[in-house]
Amino acid sequence: MNLLYSIHYFVTEQRREEMGRWIAALIPMHVSNRALLIVYRLLATFGVPRFIRRNHLRENRIRLEQTGWDFWRQPDDYIENQSEWGNIRFGVGRHLSMSYAGCEIIATYNAGKALGDPVSKRHMAELIEGYEARGAALWGMFGVAPAAIAAYFRKNGFAVETADGADRRAAEEIARNSKVMIATAYNDRKDITAQIHTVCITKNQDGKFVLHNAYHRDEKGRFCESRPYDTLQEAVTHLSRREPKLIYLIGIM
Repeated sequence: MNLLYSIHYFVTEQRREEMGRWIAALIPMHVSNRALLIVYRLLATFGVPRFIRRNHLRENRIRLEQTGWDFWRQPDDYIENQSEWGNIRFGVGRHLSMSYAGCEIIATYNAGKALGDPVSKRHMAELIEGYEARGAALWGMFGVAPAAIAAYFRKNGFAVETADGADRRAAEEIARNSKVMIATAYNDRKDITAQIHTVCITKNQDGKFVLHNAYHRDEKGRFCESRPYDTLQEAVTHLSRREPKLIYLIGIM
């Protein structure tokens, strides 16, 4: 009887694991990027309530002023340390913060800095509040809708091109024309539970692609920009340690 029970338990657990893997792969493998972006837009229809945004703006100004990170002062340094932003508020809910769901905002800040926009701690607090008003997906639970990022840069006078991650030719065209890009990708092309991440990509003087806020570390264990990659595709494959898949690319000029 115990043997039969053990066999039944083993088979049942295998089926559960297989079902779990199938469900996790359903969205990244079978839902088109275009459909996903539409869902993001719908989830961003309602902004974070105004009184919450005001409270966050006040708190974030104070907390950001207390940070002493070098990138605030160094013109060529970018934000690479999202995991250390746990006390900076974004979105509705106690567990939500910039550490949890702020990658699109950090990518926006980094791209703006690369493009010569005036950036500061105060600017970051206002950027967070602005995306809470227009762009926060499910009140920040799913970060910021990628289309809201493109809209932000267009509103601020930049020329913007976008490409579906599945359209490799269009993505490569943007990579040729743009010195600054923002890429949204699945961290794992077969597992939605690995979540979605958005990063800024800049081109160095040699025309190679550098990732920012992709959780790369230097030899001392400090967060840093990635090494330069020869192509956009190569850079995207290093966006996570798993098997990333590009969803949406924004080129900004």
